[in-house]
Amino acid sequence: MTARTLLAATVGAVVLAGSGAAAASSPQKPPPPKPPAAGAPALAILPTVREAAEGLPGHTVYRPADLKALRKDSLPVIVYGNGACATSNLEGITFLTGLASQGYIVVANGGLDEFPVPDTPENTIAHPEALLAAAHWATESKQARKQFDGRADTTRVGVLGHSCGGVEALAAGTDPIVDAVAGFNTGYLPEPAFGGYGRDRLAGLHTPTLLVNGGPDDVAYQNSIDNYALLNVPAALVGNTAAGHVGLIAGLQATQGWQVAADWFDYVLRGDRTAGARFAGPDCGLCGESGWTIESKGLPL
Repeated sequence: MTARTLLAATVGAVVLAGSGAAAASSPQKPPPPKPPAAGAPALAILPTVREAAEGLPGHTVYRPADLKALRKDSLPVIVYGNGACATSNLEGITFLTGLASQGYIVVANGGLDEFPVPDTPENTIAHPEALLAAAHWATESKQARKQFDGRADTTRVGVLGHSCGGVEALAAGTDPIVDAVAGFNTGYLPEPAFGGYGRDRLAGLHTPTLLVNGGPDDVAYQNSIDNYALLNVPAALVGNTAAGHVGLIAGLQATQGWQVAADWFDYVLRGDRTAGARFAGPDCGLCGESGWTIESKGLPL
């Protein structure tokens, strides 16, 4: 467990204040984690804002509020796909705000004021291109550089998603712009779905990949296990036995969920070995935490 856990008691107040501030083979030889990021924010809960992505319709930004207090090029970029591949990120507002509070620029699918529109799984289509559009906008566009005042670290990009949004993240994760992948309560189904996305695409992943499930009551529980077994990149499979399908994103365990996501990206994108020790090694932090399960392969410390 990292020191981040000690800050969990304060996150609820920060989420409220911040979000309202603005409308089966052995793994290949792993690439090392990114070298430590110069000027990375010290461990803290940073106040955040939630705002429109200027020049990128249909996306919302979660970021630290006081950019001028942070060094140039110090905030890695995370792009996020919503559960149900929805065009609304309201369900994950606590999770996304918590992640942004750790010194990340998070660009989520869905406009600032978009509400969820119910649909059925058979009619749901994944759009990984929306995540990649967000990644390129955040790292290449003049609008993003102005909006983030040059604080985005354009060399460190992660993709993240929940449920069907996790399928979007896995599919986008094959793109060269991506340096880290994380999917919560997700995985490709045994047969291609959500527009033809199938398990054969796992072979195209090229960066460390985290899969997280919510225990046996999670509809994606077995799916995450099966996908993990097929990964040939350094990877971790984490489970919270009580969270179910949405608890780590929008339920009682959401604070724990964003902590796990932040630790993963701290490890892979920032080269933080303390964060990495939560996932890797026989005495890993999550190994000893009640209610959690973990296995990993190919993760260096």
